[in-house]
Amino acid sequence: MPVAKVERYHGEPAIMIDGRPYPPMQMTTVRTRDPEYLKKLGDSGIKIYYVVTSTRWNQPGGKNQFWGGEGEAPDGISEAVSYMDALLAAVPDAYVFLRLNVSPPTEWVNAHPEEQVTYNDGSHEPVICTSVSGEVLGGMHSLCSQRWREDADKALAEYFDELERTPHFDRIIGFFLCAGGTSEWYYPNSLVLGADSSNGVPGATPEPGAKKPRYGDFSEPFRKEYEKYLRDKYQDVETLRRVWSRPDATFENPAIPTIEERQFIYKADEKIQQALRDWELEGRAIGMKLDMNAQQPANVGVFLNGNGYQHVADFYSAWHRGTANTIVHFANTLKGRYPNLLVGAFYGSYGCTSFFDGSTASGTLAILDSGVVDFLAAPGVYNNREPGGVVAQREMQDSFRLRNEIYICEDDSRTHRCKPWMQRDAMALYSIEDSINTLKRDFARDICEEINGWWFDMGGDWYDDPDILALFKRQQETARFAYSLDRTKKNEIALIYDAESAHVVSQQTCSLVLDFWRTSDLHRIGAPVDYYFHNDLTRPDMTDYKLYIMVNQYCLTDAEREAVFAKVRRSNATVLWLYAPGFFNSDAATVMAPENIGKATGLKLGMYGRTIFPHFRADITHPAMRLASATQRYGYIDRDVHSNIWISPTVLPPAYVNPAFFVDDPEAEVLGRYCADGKPAMALSYKNGFPSIYCATQVLRSDAIASIAAWSGCHLYTNAEDVLYANENFVAVHAKDDGKRTVRFKKPCSPYEVYERKTYGNNIDHIETHMKLGETKMWSLAGAF
Repeated sequence: MPVAKVERYHGEPAIMIDGRPYPPMQMTTVRTRDPEYLKKLGDSGIKIYYVVTSTRWNQPGGKNQFWGGEGEAPDGISEAVSYMDALLAAVPDAYVFLRLNVSPPTEWVNAHPEEQVTYNDGSHEPVICTSVSGEVLGGMHSLCSQRWREDADKALAEYFDELERTPHFDRIIGFFLCAGGTSEWYYPNSLVLGADSSNGVPGATPEPGAKKPRYGDFSEPFRKEYEKYLRDKYQDVETLRRVWSRPDATFENPAIPTIEERQFIYKADEKIQQALRDWELEGRAIGMKLDMNAQQPANVGVFLNGNGYQHVADFYSAWHRGTANTIVHFANTLKGRYPNLLVGAFYGSYGCTSFFDGSTASGTLAILDSGVVDFLAAPGVYNNREPGGVVAQREMQDSFRLRNEIYICEDDSRTHRCKPWMQRDAMALYSIEDSINTLKRDFARDICEEINGWWFDMGGDWYDDPDILALFKRQQETARFAYSLDRTKKNEIALIYDAESAHVVSQQTCSLVLDFWRTSDLHRIGAPVDYYFHNDLTRPDMTDYKLYIMVNQYCLTDAEREAVFAKVRRSNATVLWLYAPGFFNSDAATVMAPENIGKATGLKLGMYGRTIFPHFRADITHPAMRLASATQRYGYIDRDVHSNIWISPTVLPPAYVNPAFFVDDPEAEVLGRYCADGKPAMALSYKNGFPSIYCATQVLRSDAIASIAAWSGCHLYTNAEDVLYANENFVAVHAKDDGKRTVRFKKPCSPYEVYERKTYGNNIDHIETHMKLGETKMWSLAGAF
């Protein structure tokens, strides 16, 4: 059996097999066993493959609707062995990750309603969970069920006993744990049902015979996880009661939020948007009553009301932690038997996800810090993937590097060969040129950001093209060359994300700042960005940066705020605070107050008592704003963001803010003012001992961030707002439109374009080149190879 580990290699984590590094890319092909295609993939240099498998408990063999419902389907282990037979005959030196489904079978789920998600009336909701089967289940099994964990452990022991007797066991290097919706560990059903389209508020007229609105989860498996989470967080019941403002709160029977208490998740945004859309009809349409400010006891605009409703945020944190704990449980099972093999799973999605019901976001650090998980994975988001766009990622991947772990992107990159036609057309992949350039773009991200990736051919022949296979071969050569160099990242901008804050603000706000903005702007600054969890700021091994972007630091205790200050003062870095940093402070006299934001930013603030538009204009006479525009409206996403998979009229919501804030500080250096009333929307302060820039809106456009970055001493490679990936050894540009490009390097070099195999000059500090929309160029700064 090989020894497979994640170890630091030339400065950054790498997958090591018997002491040898295996750089990107890897491959998953689930719909083909074509020996010629597999051989061509192996000949391109790809040596790690994912093979789908299940326990006999989950997939005993026989009829299975995923096999067309006709004839006999193989059992889970026989299916894997058959695939490995074909793979290793075509690629004898291949290694295998088993994409291992640990889900229970249909019969188990239906036989154990006490292990299912349970609503307040005691009911369960029928569901299709593809990891279990294609059949309709009586209810969704709890993803934190201890009984499932134990029964699955027995099935895994039998599976491994049999696996060790198979002919290719010595080619297995690890396991990728799968369960939940589409193997990605989420719950397919919502926690609130029948209320209205927003999953959370009464008001809709029920259909005849429809059940009353219901909410969950009241199951015993989740109650135990909820209790465990609260005991770990609060330690004693007195603290729990104080923070919750509930004198009768207990660990044993913690409060399940009512539908009304969850209104901030969806309904506040819906009310505001309805008012923005229908304002002129009020008074002219019978019965229409609009609520522009959406104020209810449990919410303050789009925020949860922190005064008396902390249990709502804790409920969702426990919901996500329960799923994370199950992944850790199974990882412990695998590592206990195979300590020298790798273990990973899907988890940690901050894009294309439900930040509330899905259960796969806020428990990430519990997995990363468990010591038994080597990597986590996720597909890139499914927005703007066409040529000229970007496949933004869902993870805070640089927190993985700190822990000597790896984030692997599931690069399910479509090509012009993709079927059905709808996906090919939605992603604008009409030709081999389109395919080549987007595959170059996605590979450049994986190399420059020091993550790993697997190509995922879901169609069976997406990459079976001589030009694509030749591209893969050159990319594998490039990856091997990249791994021969010093890979230590030395980027200058860090984005800081707070997991706890995801459960105190609406789903729409989370999606806007953590998903859509990453697509629209963060890759177009002209400089690379690293991504971390807030908790890592206290780690001595976290690199110092010149600019920290605090994207959703809505919850900050006094100690957490001081940790930020200590980190940035060390290098006199600039901090860019967005929207409402520290708005929630459990240590403050008033838990939610603009004064709390002021303590973080060093600025005195005022608060609007209504919904406002976020538009502001920059003062470009200030050096920090010299690269911004005097006429551009800032404070919202002004680029198109659209889905390439779920075709709908729009992805982006209208631009508004509630609650809204403004700078009310005569000592501040004003950087921008609201268009509507001229009040400061962006300002600079040095009161906390470092340059602190506060922007009162949820997002900021890429050119304004670039201006702040340059003022902070960060290097900008480009100013064309193209998609850019860069590290110390490579620079890649994916063009947003036709035209001349200027690329400036940190120091003189001899840039070598890896696909053209052409040097663009010797000992130069910049290049000029013409690029077409969607074209990708990737230069080696370390010479030809």
